[in-house]
Amino acid sequence: MIRLAFAALLLCCLAARADAADLTLKRVMLSSGGVGYFEYSADVDGDVSLGLDVPLGQVDDILKSLVVFDASGSVAGVELPGRDTSVQAFGDAPFGPEALESPAAYLNALRGTEVTVQGPRPMTGRIVRAEPATETIENASMQRIRVTLLGADGLRQFVLEDADSVQVTDPALRERIEHALESLRQDASLTTRHLTIRLKGKGSRTIAVGYVAGAPLWKATYRVMLAPAPAGNAPPGNAPPATARLQGWATLENQSGTDWTGVTLTLQYGNPVTFRQALYRSYFVQRPEVPVEILGRVMPDVDTAARGVRPNMSGAVPVPAPAMTMAKSSAIAAPVATTAPPMAPSADAAQTNETGDETIFTLAQPVDLAAGHTANVPIIDHEVPAARIDLVPFQHTHPLAAVRIRNDGTRSFPAGVLTLYDSADGNSFAGDARLGGLPAGETRLLSFAQDLRTAVETSVSGQPNIVTAFSVADGVLNYTLRTRQLIRITVTAPAKEPRDLLLEIPKSNADQTLSSDDPRTRVTEQTANAFRIALSLVPGESRVVTVSLDQPVRQVTALVDGDNTVLQSIAGEEMLNPAARAALSHVLDLRRDEARKKAEVARQRKSLSDVQDDEERIRKNLTAIGTTDALRARLLKALDADETRIEQSRKAIDDAQIEVDRAHRALADAVATLRI
Repeated sequence: MIRLAFAALLLCCLAARADAADLTLKRVMLSSGGVGYFEYSADVDGDVSLGLDVPLGQVDDILKSLVVFDASGSVAGVELPGRDTSVQAFGDAPFGPEALESPAAYLNALRGTEVTVQGPRPMTGRIVRAEPATETIENASMQRIRVTLLGADGLRQFVLEDADSVQVTDPALRERIEHALESLRQDASLTTRHLTIRLKGKGSRTIAVGYVAGAPLWKATYRVMLAPAPAGNAPPGNAPPATARLQGWATLENQSGTDWTGVTLTLQYGNPVTFRQALYRSYFVQRPEVPVEILGRVMPDVDTAARGVRPNMSGAVPVPAPAMTMAKSSAIAAPVATTAPPMAPSADAAQTNETGDETIFTLAQPVDLAAGHTANVPIIDHEVPAARIDLVPFQHTHPLAAVRIRNDGTRSFPAGVLTLYDSADGNSFAGDARLGGLPAGETRLLSFAQDLRTAVETSVSGQPNIVTAFSVADGVLNYTLRTRQLIRITVTAPAKEPRDLLLEIPKSNADQTLSSDDPRTRVTEQTANAFRIALSLVPGESRVVTVSLDQPVRQVTALVDGDNTVLQSIAGEEMLNPAARAALSHVLDLRRDEARKKAEVARQRKSLSDVQDDEERIRKNLTAIGTTDALRARLLKALDADETRIEQSRKAIDDAQIEVDRAHRALADAVATLRI
């Protein structure tokens, strides 16, 4: 019986593999979102059931995304074995999987079941209990399992380790136990699940089945061949356009569990929303005795885009941007006489398509890639405009040699790392760089080495804050303070080489501005976090760039009870007209008058407190002496004088407070109608 069941199981497995062969992997799309789209096809006729073996780890994604393409048919359903069938397999057994933890647990799970014991002491009976017992044999202690049975002749015991076999007597129960154990073995060994897809339709046709599942990210890498600089120092207008050969490659892995044979491979670059949900898992809601509704839980330094700016610096006049041609600047060795062979082109160019939110590369030829293998395939081969330039990060002592490239094509370049070579010196390695994605029409700076022959010195000093703007309305003073940093940068070019440079000044927010008194110094472009100043140096030239980095700070203060220092500072501003200065001076006088009267109230309160303290001292002394003591009369007289002073102080406080209130009303009335 067991052998027949096992043979049937083998036939089922063979049939599943035969069905799976009907579906052939034809297309793979790998996304930068960490997923892949896998599409299978098959030629079918009429109603049909197709099989597909998929990795266990992909079942959740497949249940979420499986789609069938059939022009003249319909989907009847998709079926697959449960994730864990062991619980159902043990449904007919007298115990659960936990009983297989030890022989004692197994026997105790069979309490009341009749077993037959073969060995030195054969016996038959129903299991009462199995328990560990420590026994001493030949002066050695060991733990064994002693089993108690209840048979026709009463209770009997045997030691499990001494028995040859212990077998369940009932053959039907024995078969159910063996079936449960076989199911447990299968669940432990299977790493795939077999999908059965049932289709209904008429006639011969080709169908496709696709799904999205987790897949390793494909990675973009680039090789950039820098063209040699023209010999000599030709004027910028006579220099040929600077270019570089850019070749993009994609590194990808086949971790789908299936060999790719002649598949159409597509690479998607974008940032789609992806997630997974554990659909291939059973969930049971714990319900209280009174039914209620229970709701389930609902369930990335790279150069950025730079924008040019109009001249807006103090004293600046429009000047042309530096040429930044390869003839004027080079951080790599000068060209040699030999000509290196060019970089080999791609055998077949990938077809590129761009939508509003993604760039898609489709390889021209079908791909063969075994499961678990890695491939590196070219996807871009383009001559791009390129110009060498030194980028000077703020407060660095040497600039970074860089190349500015522009994507003059119609498709985006994916983010990735770049290896740069210099054809001026036999295709030598120049450095590595990073590209954070390059849309069509935009430019990026690729910093790949440190220019040790160019020196940079930077000093920063703070300047006094000044008021740049203010207004008065409704008793409130609104003013803007300008904080300023004076930045001085000295750049010295190599003795025998010119340099084109971009100086970076950090920008922390959009309100900051950069200015200079030198008409040659201006901001040529801005990034999200820096101003950039372009300058060109002839060999051996040293230039000092001085700029002011200003930050406006907006403040608010009340004229009635705000800071006098701010009001005094603004009242002394030259930009004020005489009437406004007189009005602010009047407010200051009223504030000082109120402050003096408040000080008088405080003085009177202090005097009252002193008299009250003296009165308290006298009262304590009176309690300490007798009624006939001569000192008593003096103390009573002093107490009477203190009482008189207390009355006078209280009246003086009341009068002084009236003056404070009158001064405050005068100040409030003056500021209420003040407009500047």
